[in-house]
Amino acid sequence: MPAPLGELRRVLGPLTGAAVCVGMAVGAGILRTPGEIAAALPSPGWILAVWLLGAVVATLDVLILAEMAASVPRVGGLVAYVRLSFGRPTAFLVGWSMLLVTWPASLASVAVSIGELLSTGASALTLTAPPSESGKAIALAVISTFGAINLFGLRVGARFEVLLVVFKLLLLGGLCVAAAWLAPQTDAVAAASPPFPATWPTLLAAIGTAMTAVVFSYDGYADAVYLGGETRDPGRSLPRALFAALAAITVLYLATNLAFLWVLGVDGLAATKFAALDVVARAFGPTGAKVLTAIAVIVMLGAVNAYFLTGPRIARVLAEEGLAVPVLGHMTASGAPVAATLWIVGVAAAFAYSNTFAGLLEVIVPFMAATTALVAAGLLVQRRRAPERPRPFRVPGAPLVVALQLAIGIALLASFVAANPTALLIDLGALVVGLLIYVTCCRKRQTPG
Repeated sequence: MPAPLGELRRVLGPLTGAAVCVGMAVGAGILRTPGEIAAALPSPGWILAVWLLGAVVATLDVLILAEMAASVPRVGGLVAYVRLSFGRPTAFLVGWSMLLVTWPASLASVAVSIGELLSTGASALTLTAPPSESGKAIALAVISTFGAINLFGLRVGARFEVLLVVFKLLLLGGLCVAAAWLAPQTDAVAAASPPFPATWPTLLAAIGTAMTAVVFSYDGYADAVYLGGETRDPGRSLPRALFAALAAITVLYLATNLAFLWVLGVDGLAATKFAALDVVARAFGPTGAKVLTAIAVIVMLGAVNAYFLTGPRIARVLAEEGLAVPVLGHMTASGAPVAATLWIVGVAAAFAYSNTFAGLLEVIVPFMAATTALVAAGLLVQRRRAPERPRPFRVPGAPLVVALQLAIGIALLASFVAANPTALLIDLGALVVGLLIYVTCCRKRQTPG
């Protein structure tokens, strides 16, 4: 590694990797999106089906990433894999989209949720309303505070993440059990339920809307791969972390949705802005909102911290490949990526001040789907190009797994485009800008001094 970038130290184990994955995934999504999914597909079977479909898509991806992470244990995860498979321009566009949109916008969505929860209360939360001024101020404070914590170094941020994840799993699990036990079951009121999509085009659009929320809620299940260059024995540790995290996330999400459906019914879930609030209110009465606020804040703070553990590593791999200015990839002796952390703080703050929660979801998902498809195809590319490379974990039936992942990804992207054409144009615009920057930088490097 070039000396100006600082040394990477392998100090993390599988527990930290699993905590990062759970911390990234379990945040604002599961607290805010179940109502939106029920409104789009008002049927218990369909609601649980799309959450299970999310788990299937994630499982295929985890199988692929487990092999890639074990055989290419580099910092930067997906960007490093795309660089090996498809070259510098594609890796730059993937890294550019992550640093400019995916990571900061995802972080902002969680921080905005915390801000609105603390400033206006859970009952006032909506997916489409712009954040209040007080909510924006709190979101900025959260982003800045956790950015500062991670400037103390990798070990500090990683240990803090493990602590937050243990708390969030205990609290959310306890919430599901207590709600199902204490809250009275709601009688079904079919007339109050939203109409189910009547035609194939409307059903496709509804699935696209629901899966946008599901994909966002699952996102993060494999983000330990971004810490591959700082993980001990990555060939064993990373696959274990990925599979353990995905199992925990899937069980938690299904249990949460079953509790919501048991207490609220389909119609109640479809009508709620914040399902957990209504469930806790029925279980605990007037004190329920305070209980929920404490639980929700702890849950979402774990996600905020995880974004700061992983996002700067994307800048690091870009710098290693000469695709970003060296200062963005520099690590201090304690493993703190100062410049990259400050970049994410700044861009996330801009998103938090300018977008609604729903708007942030819409611009994130297409980039996720496209990157997942590239990494899946890259697995077969790498097997052909480097058959001699050690692979401590191998995907069984790799061609079939990749084909299924690509087919599902293309179908989900098509359904997303049907429901969100404007968001796709925004994403394409970001890619065009990134391509122009890449071409300009290449020309400058080729120009004689």
